Amino acid sequence: MIWATLAFLGVPIWLVVGALIGAMFSRRQFRAQPDVVPLMFRANGDEKWPRRLAYGRYIHNVLIVNYGLAQIRTAVHVVENVERLDLGDTTFKHIDDPIAFTIRLDDGSEYELAIERADNPVPEPAEL
Repeated sequence: MIWATLAFLGVPIWLVVGALIGAMFSRRQFRAQPDVVPLMFRANGDEKWPRRLAYGRYIHNVLIVNYGLAQIRTAVHVVENVERLDLGDTTFKHIDDPIAFTIRLDDGSEYELAIERADNPVPEPAEL
């Protein structure tokens, strides 16, 4: 049905297929870079974790988070403090053995971050 609608609107199917393939390769290329880990990222105090994975890397005291369909949206956060966060019985669809942190940024805002324990690039609070 969607293909018929797009054809009716005059959008060539090759253009749609090309955009989908480009998005897939963009995501794959980003995830193949060193030190990139899948993560869940939300503002402190939000009730729900996002459904879609984001990908990020931690370099010195900077957390770079790429999100969105093709991983083209980028958020750069300068981290001031890291604290462990108790997840309780929270489970994630895409993260098997999660570990969570509350990070405070240099502007005073706080975010919660959940990653797989084996992929943990975030330094312990004493290491900052």
